[in-house]
Amino acid sequence: MALLIVLLALGLVQIWGSGGPLHRDAWFGHWQSLVFRRQALRERAGIGFGVLVLAPVVAVAVVLALAELLLGWLGVILVSVPALLYSFGRGHFNDALSNYLRAWYQGDLEAARDAAAPLMTARDTDAAAQAPDAQTLHRVVFRATIYRAFERLFAVLFWFLLLGVPGALLYRMSQMAVESFSRNSQESAVSGISEQNEALATRWLWLIEWLPVRALGFTLAIVGNFAGCYRVWRERLTCRETTTQDVLEHYMEGALGGIDSSECSAGVAVNEGQRLCGAEVEAMQALLSRALLMWITLMALYVLFW
Repeated sequence: MALLIVLLALGLVQIWGSGGPLHRDAWFGHWQSLVFRRQALRERAGIGFGVLVLAPVVAVAVVLALAELLLGWLGVILVSVPALLYSFGRGHFNDALSNYLRAWYQGDLEAARDAAAPLMTARDTDAAAQAPDAQTLHRVVFRATIYRAFERLFAVLFWFLLLGVPGALLYRMSQMAVESFSRNSQESAVSGISEQNEALATRWLWLIEWLPVRALGFTLAIVGNFAGCYRVWRERLTCRETTTQDVLEHYMEGALGGIDSSECSAGVAVNEGQRLCGAEVEAMQALLSRALLMWITLMALYVLFW
C-alpha cells in the first residue's frame, strides 16, 4: 500500500511539477494567528508550537482512520495520496534549477540569482544578495539546492515510510512553522515571541532531519563516489552541532568526487569556470535522481519479498 501511495503521489508531481492545486498554505497563517492569539500559548512557546504543528497532524490522522474504517484500502488511498502530495515541498524544483543554469551559462548573475530564489531560504537569499562574485553565488545556490531537494522530497518520504501520512505531514508542518517564524522575526511587535518560537522550531526541525539526512547521505555514497562520501558520512554520523545544510553539502561534495568541466552540457562558448560550476550542478541533479530511484527500488523489493 505504501509503495502504491508513493508512486501515485510522485506521478502527480511529474504531471504538475509540484503539489499543484493542493499547495495552498494561506490557512496555516490563519491557524498560526489563532493559536498565538491566546496569551497562555504566547507565553509558553513549547506548548504553542506543539499545538501549531501537532493539531493538523492529529486531524489528518483521525480523517485517515475514519476513511479506512468506512472505505477500507480505498479510503486510505483517497486520503493518503493528497496528504502526501501536500507534504512535498513547494515550487517547481527542476524548472527553477533549469532557469538558474540557463542564466548562469549566459553570465547573467542577476538573472541567475532571481532564478534561484525559489530554491533558497531567507538566509540563503541574503547571502546570495551579498555575494561579491560568481563563485560565491554558485556556492550559495549549490548548498541551498541540495537542502531544497532534501526537504521537499527525501525527508518527507523518509517519515512517510517510518510513520505513515502523519509522519510526512509532521515534517511539513515543522518546516512551514520554521519558515513562518523566520519571516515574522523581523516584526518588532512580536519579535520576542517570534525569536523564541523560531529557535525552538529550528532545533526541532534539526532533530527530525537528523535521521533522514544520514539515510540520504548513505544513499548518495552508494549511487555516487562511495569512498569519498562514506568517509564524510562516517565523520558526520554522530555530529550533534553541524546544521543539516552543512552536512548535506559535505555529503554531496564527497559523492560527486572530482567533477570535470567536460561533463557540462553547455556549448563551447561558455568559459571554463562556468562550465565547471554548471557541471557540478548537473551532476548533483543526476545524483539526486539516482538516489530517489534507489529508494523506490528498495521499497519495491521490500513489498515483493517481505
